[in-house]
Amino acid sequence: MALIRDKILDEWDAAVARVARKDEDLTDDEIAGVVAAVRAKLAGVTQDDITNALRSSIEELQGEVATADRTLRILEAMVKEREGFLPGLPGGPPLKRRD
Repeated sequence: MALIRDKILDEWDAAVARVARKDEDLTDDEIAGVVAAVRAKLAGVTQDDITNALRSSIEELQGEVATADRTLRILEAMVKEREGFLPGLPGGPPLKRRD
């Protein structure tokens, strides 16, 4: 399914690029045209296949955003912990590590 999902998403992106207008959402008619273009390019692909591919792509992106958010929170805590303590200055870490 992953291979077909990737093909569906590639064809979806290509079709959207052909009909998309700058900074505007697609109309229902344009979405229908994109779906028809994907189905024409990939024989046997159904509307449900396209919907599932888009849904799984969104879920994947949401996971990436959640991971990035967790990383940002960790980095923010690290910065807050070190705030005002520059390397080499009183209260800060040494400039060079001593092993």
